[in-house]
Amino acid sequence: MPVLREIGGPHVYPLRGAGAIIGRSPDCDVVIGVRKVSAKHARIAQDGAQFFVEDLGSSNGTFVNGRRISSRLVLRPGDRLELFGVVLEYQVDGADAGAGPGFTLIETPAVAGTASVMSAVDVTDVARVSVAPEAKLRAVLEFSRNLSGTLDLKEVPQKILESLFAIFPQADRGFVLLRDSGTGRLLPKAVRHRRPNAIESPAISRTVLDHALKTGHALLSADAGLDERFDTSQSVRQHQIRSIMCVPMLAPPAEALGVIQLDTQSFRSPFEQDDLDVFAIAALQAARAVELARLHLERRDLEAATQIQKSFLPDQRPTVPGLHFFDHYVAAQQIGGDYFDYIRLPGDRLAVAVGDVAGKGVPAALLMARLSAEVRFSLAAEPSLAIAVQNLNVALKRACGEDRFITFVVIVIDLTTFRLTLVNAGHLPPLRRAADGSIDLLGDGSAGIPLGIFDQQYEEVGVELRPGDTIILATDGVTEARNPDNDLYGMERLRATLASAPPDADSASRAVLDDVTIFAGGRAAGDDLTLVCVSRDA
Repeated sequence: MPVLREIGGPHVYPLRGAGAIIGRSPDCDVVIGVRKVSAKHARIAQDGAQFFVEDLGSSNGTFVNGRRISSRLVLRPGDRLELFGVVLEYQVDGADAGAGPGFTLIETPAVAGTASVMSAVDVTDVARVSVAPEAKLRAVLEFSRNLSGTLDLKEVPQKILESLFAIFPQADRGFVLLRDSGTGRLLPKAVRHRRPNAIESPAISRTVLDHALKTGHALLSADAGLDERFDTSQSVRQHQIRSIMCVPMLAPPAEALGVIQLDTQSFRSPFEQDDLDVFAIAALQAARAVELARLHLERRDLEAATQIQKSFLPDQRPTVPGLHFFDHYVAAQQIGGDYFDYIRLPGDRLAVAVGDVAGKGVPAALLMARLSAEVRFSLAAEPSLAIAVQNLNVALKRACGEDRFITFVVIVIDLTTFRLTLVNAGHLPPLRRAADGSIDLLGDGSAGIPLGIFDQQYEEVGVELRPGDTIILATDGVTEARNPDNDLYGMERLRATLASAPPDADSASRAVLDDVTIFAGGRAAGDDLTLVCVSRDA
């Protein structure tokens, strides 16, 4: 059954009947509780055997694989729908999903003792394959010519079969299966028939596929009709298959990316040893093409995720008479899990929030995006800061699951009186530098536990933002920076650096960042680093 599976979350939404409406409204089939998701955001519609996605005029758009859609788009297994903080992957779920349309999977006996295997070639050692140099060159050039024009993982498998059909004119049918990186299952990606009007399915032996992948050997069956690994009462005899070649696609050191199989009905030109030798060389080129396409897809996904993540961070600092602001954010990887924001609130108030999602990479970035939306909603909906953070914790518990949490700190500044209200959920306490250079930790004894673990109440702390005061909020990418000797930067060094720095937000922050860089001595950052500073004129 087709499903939408939440990436980085526990939810799976089956697609039944005519499809589903996705949105924030409780009336939707797939309810996404994120503020930037429209009430009725997108529709999944079924047309025959295919499912399509279309945007329903949402405010922020619907993205598929990083690109905003403007019209109805057919969904393919593995496509990702991005809706501002939630990513849903379209999958064909179930135990038989690996077979897919156009393939007949046959359960067969063990390979051991099968006499009809004419030959096997070790794909991991193709340098020793004995085949004419011109045949090797032809295979390499054919693949290079046909695959050089695309890095699209959806196109590469079909291009592989086009090349193989040019190399092996006796081939009648062929297919490509690729291993899913998430589930490990073999999924069909391309099928090709020599005859344009052919509708029959290629016969696939699970045992042959497993054996090829396990051993790394390309297999040649001289007469498939006599091969014990094929159920001769089914497709093999029906389709009069005379000869089959099956070869694994391996990436160094020996990672199995998938398999390719060709078969022929020809009595006069069955596959022979020379064919298998060339096929093994061609499979090496095919594996490289698949690996490059996957790397390109991963890079594209990361670039799209990076752009989406940046859209959740503020693009400018507040302008408030008597106050100055500075912020700095850098991810340890291409995308990260740190968060900060400035949020204008009713009653002439301004919230400054900083958070740190446990973990790195795409899962942390997705949760960071969810945090961004929920913080704004919680603070705007509840005037009490402690209750607002309590509500925020409840909203994030499901998203965090059992293996993630978020440290979080927020200060709300009354822009009329310059009084602060602070709530800390397991985060580093903010530091306040007074005009005389003295340093104290704000609300150090009142911090609760991080968000997303269990229901709890949080404590508010009131603080004065005095003339000449500078306040720094940071993530542990600052205090846990390490030098080449593996020493920690630490809170004490941060306090000392801040005490000796100039009192304004810009100068104080740059002094801290410069000192962290000097301390690290060129060592790569091990965690995301975020620093936000606010100072009041003396």
